Amino acid sequence: TMSSLHFSAYIEIRHLTRGHCDTVNSLSFSPGGTHLASGGDDTALCIWNISRGQLLYRLLFDEAIDCVLWHPIHPETVIVGLSNGYMFQVYGFSLLTTRRYRIDLGARSAVFCFDYDSSSLCLAIGMGEEVHVTREVSQNSYDGDLILSRPVEEAGAGDQRTRPVAVKFHKNGTNVIASYMNHGVICWDTTTRNILWHMTMPAQTPTMYVGSSALNPTHRYIAVHNVANGIDLYNVGGNGQQSPRKTYRFKERPKSIVHLQVRFIHGGKALVSGTTTGGVLVWETGTGEALQ
Repeated sequence: TMSSLHFSAYIEIRHLTRGHCDTVNSLSFSPGGTHLASGGDDTALCIWNISRGQLLYRLLFDEAIDCVLWHPIHPETVIVGLSNGYMFQVYGFSLLTTRRYRIDLGARSAVFCFDYDSSSLCLAIGMGEEVHVTREVSQNSYDGDLILSRPVEEAGAGDQRTRPVAVKFHKNGTNVIASYMNHGVICWDTTTRNILWHMTMPAQTPTMYVGSSALNPTHRYIAVHNVANGIDLYNVGGNGQQSPRKTYRFKERPKSIVHLQVRFIHGGKALVSGTTTGGVLVWETGTGEALQ
């Protein structure tokens, strides 16, 4: 039977051009979904009006932009992470009003991922081999740096590079769930810096790598891109090797090892992921049925 999810096919309504002249690395919608921020290897931060498909503003930085996050509280505000480790909060999108505020943690390394918690006003950053947490003490001003320890390397294991590929606040900012390329998923207590649980990928999966991850809206499940052949869904909170409760497979074998983004949509009832073959796949979360 066809999916019970009320779903109509996605069609292209806008083709955003003339903003970037090199690879786009990161996208982030504004909280209301009316605007889109994009950053890429051409060092440009672009702000788009979605309904009109119009480039509103283009701001250049000194290095490639690896990560962008639209601020969930302050209007016209985007957090930007550069390949050289510099981070900025950009406020106001016009020639006259734009301001760049440096987010300085005293350490610099490649920025892989962000998350902002509206209840605690904290920003989590996956940077280099570490996860950092800092707090916005006043608008556009951050203070403090909580560093979460690197995962312990296992003797005799293969690739042991430590790289956080996704960070997500949990339980009103008191926990951070960090997904690591080679070390599974770890939930940290942001007060004690203790590990609350550490989930590793099962040995029978095609790869132990984690390309990216996403929490569903209720924070009960985490979807993990396994780098090899699709998305695996796990219960949140498990320790040790876990078996996926559901798997969502790509239609074609990946052409290369790429960290693909995965997101829950439709209130968690569906999953969406990119592919290395140029497509975008949508699955119903509950049944695993490919919707598009």
